[in-house]
Amino acid sequence: MTQADRSFESPTSAGSRRLVVVVGAFGDETVRSVEETMATLGIRVTFVTRCEDAGAALTGTEPLAIVVRLDAPNAEQTYGYLRGQARFGHVPLLGVAAERNDLAFAELFSWGGDDLVELSSPQSLVRRVRPLSLNRQVSSGEWPVEQGGAIVASADARWRSVMGRALGNGGFSVRFVSTTDELQKESVTAGVRLVVAVDELASAGLAPLLRKAREDGSVTPWVAVASPKRMAPLLGEIAGLGPVSIADGYAPPENVLFLANELLARRDRNLRASPRLLYGTSIAFRAAGRDEDEVGFSYNVSAGGVYVRTLAPLGAQEEVWLEMWPPRSERRVRLSGRVAWTRAFGPHQRATVPSGFGVRITEGLAGDLDRWNEGYDIFAESVLGTQRDRNAPVPRP
Repeated sequence: MTQADRSFESPTSAGSRRLVVVVGAFGDETVRSVEETMATLGIRVTFVTRCEDAGAALTGTEPLAIVVRLDAPNAEQTYGYLRGQARFGHVPLLGVAAERNDLAFAELFSWGGDDLVELSSPQSLVRRVRPLSLNRQVSSGEWPVEQGGAIVASADARWRSVMGRALGNGGFSVRFVSTTDELQKESVTAGVRLVVAVDELASAGLAPLLRKAREDGSVTPWVAVASPKRMAPLLGEIAGLGPVSIADGYAPPENVLFLANELLARRDRNLRASPRLLYGTSIAFRAAGRDEDEVGFSYNVSAGGVYVRTLAPLGAQEEVWLEMWPPRSERRVRLSGRVAWTRAFGPHQRATVPSGFGVRITEGLAGDLDRWNEGYDIFAESVLGTQRDRNAPVPRP
């Protein structure tokens, strides 16, 4: 049977059997290897060669995960379609790229994906799918909303869906608006704890809308999402307008969740001995002593730690080896540490991070720990405008 034939098998015949759907053209050897490996977990795999056929293949299914090849024709539209379907809101979208590097992760996250896998090594998929198959809450639809209400404002429906999912995963109940009139009305309603809006929604930018909300008595925190070239001007325009942060429009949507939690917690990052700062780069990691790396993406960093975003997190207290680019550095470093805490994919109350694990960094190869600290200090000073006291206690990552 060819891969094309497999694409049109009826998934409903599997009844309650667990399912992973893979979209994109792959060689017969890869298809066979993935099918055989996943079968050992009792999980069926449906391969769909063309992105255009994904919708039909997913009809009537409740997959554990959907995997889409990033370079497949119409891949971006497929991610947009999937993230626009409420029934797939709690289904992780995995990507396959030629290389799991910074550019591939950035593309995946901007499309609403959750993690990258390497299908030439089926264990990469197994490490992410096995925990999903054991976690009944992932597909239960009972995700907490303890953070309260959030408004997401943009004229782009796909962007609203992706951002709404990131905030929903973080415990917010999300309402969408697509015009400035709707934003002005909804942003001052009772029960709204957060407003996330794109700067380009208004021709004059968000500052006049935020100023009007403040004049109307609203103290609700805002996160303004802007293109990199607009971030500095917008910062000046919103100065003095209460609790507000600016997010890079090209950064992963989960960065907004980080900023939102910072605003709502009313924490002054400048008072921390070692503030956690948003920083994204690909990270090769493995449990100490193992013979194969996995690849994740950093979410935030501190002088003493890093949070690794992945659907294949290591366990708490495990020793871990890392290789990555430190902030403001011209070379990669190799570090070691211990997993301080972990977060699996799925519903969590007041989630402040996507799935992954936090590492307390303890050692490095010759000079690498110093390079990490130096890079972090330069980065922190550029972001916060203050220098860190290296003698102060190091917080948990």
